[in-house]
Amino acid sequence: MRQRLIVFSVIFLITFLIGVFAILLISGVFNLGDREAITLFENELNHVENGIYVDYGSVSAKSVELAKALNTSIEKKLKEKDIFTGNLKKHPEVYNELLEFECQTLITALLRTKSSGVFIILDGTINPDLPDAEFSKAGIYIRNMEPNIINFVSPYLHMLRGSADIAKNNDIQIHSQWAMEFDIHEDDFFTKTIDTARINNQLPLSRLYYWCPNIALPDTTDRVMLCSVPLISSDGTIYGVCGFEVSSSLFKLSYIPDLIISDTVFSLLTKVENDVFDCSSSFMAAEYPALVRNELTDAKLSYQVKPNSLIRYFSTSNQFMGLHKSISLYAQDSPYKDEQWVVSVMVPAKDYEKALDNLNQRLILFLSVLLVLGIGASFWFSKFYLKPITETINKVKQTKASEIEKTNILEIDDLLEFLSQQDSKAAIEDNKPDYSVTTASSTGMFKEFLENINTLSPAERAVFDLYIEGYTGKEIAEKLYLSINTIKTHNKRIYEKMNVSSRNELMVYIKMMKEMDSKG
Repeated sequence: MRQRLIVFSVIFLITFLIGVFAILLISGVFNLGDREAITLFENELNHVENGIYVDYGSVSAKSVELAKALNTSIEKKLKEKDIFTGNLKKHPEVYNELLEFECQTLITALLRTKSSGVFIILDGTINPDLPDAEFSKAGIYIRNMEPNIINFVSPYLHMLRGSADIAKNNDIQIHSQWAMEFDIHEDDFFTKTIDTARINNQLPLSRLYYWCPNIALPDTTDRVMLCSVPLISSDGTIYGVCGFEVSSSLFKLSYIPDLIISDTVFSLLTKVENDVFDCSSSFMAAEYPALVRNELTDAKLSYQVKPNSLIRYFSTSNQFMGLHKSISLYAQDSPYKDEQWVVSVMVPAKDYEKALDNLNQRLILFLSVLLVLGIGASFWFSKFYLKPITETINKVKQTKASEIEKTNILEIDDLLEFLSQQDSKAAIEDNKPDYSVTTASSTGMFKEFLENINTLSPAERAVFDLYIEGYTGKEIAEKLYLSINTIKTHNKRIYEKMNVSSRNELMVYIKMMKEMDSKG
């Protein structure tokens, strides 16, 4: 019985696990875990996109505020010197004085903005007689070397562009890649901002800021994005630009994805043209950027969308998995509104597939462990469940049912009570006077009984003789060293040969035999 119970339990467990596996397979859990991955990527993408939208929007607003403050201050300073803004190029001698005067304004604005640098560029040069003077512009560029740490007491500031005297007077260190003036020959953060402002001279200043994509200033190695706002005097003269910098380091510190799928997960802020991501102008944030930077440098990413799956991105040599969504860096009436930017969270396809294969393997291992534990539990449960039954059966073989203690198991206690009642009835029947003796004697059945004794086998005769001597079935089994089941088999054959239907009838004839012996 225990073996059958174990087999049934194991069959049930295997059937259950097969059902669970089938459900997981149909529901797509084993389909590279795409559904769970989509949810994780969507949540992280929303988090990164919201952070960029809020931070870049704040930098844009701060850039416009800085431009307004500088416009008012510079125009007032020029008025004191009786210089019109439109004639500023003719007075290069005042550039350093103006920049010195505005330096503290720039520092204060930088420390109050989540950015890594601040700049002002005037449309003119201190030395107009130098070669390529038309591409050299006077200004100040101050960089906060610890943009993620707010420290108003002793900020770690370096001057990247501007007069060394201004840096000295304002306790600013000179950057290792310092230069006196800006070279705008190859960069459009100056020329494009001014040209666009001239074309759209009816727009307010708050619509004229421009986010220059990922660039490196001449003779520098740091990659930056610049929010550039035109400097416009009250008479409409455009005489320079100002704004803030977001460095690649600050971007990385701020927008690293928090996904446990792989160490190579990264986020991108990228310009899009004709559904192609231009990674040469993108900013990346990753826990270990070196693992993916080489795969993205100057890459052009196209993508393929499939239902119920992450988006697959393609370059000429690599593939990535992830999601992206559009982000608006400009207002709807901005002259730059047609520029498309997206935020994406991606991971190299090979790392994604490896991570999800590991997930599936762990799931299969879990189901295997569950199967082993279930089989072990089946063995233990069967033994525990059947123990009171087997113990009770052994006790019934050795003693009367009425003498066995209750087990508190309803079915077993009912059986013991039934057996006790049967024993009581048998005892009552044994003690009743049997009025069938006369009848049996008169009909000749007793004579037939005596004749049938000779048909018994030696083993059956031994049992029969012990019944005559008054032994019970249990006592006969002990005396002959036989099992109770063997005694029951002998009893059945004795009943058949002696033509009796029960032990009570057998004992009637035995009683008659004893009476005959006592009379003889």
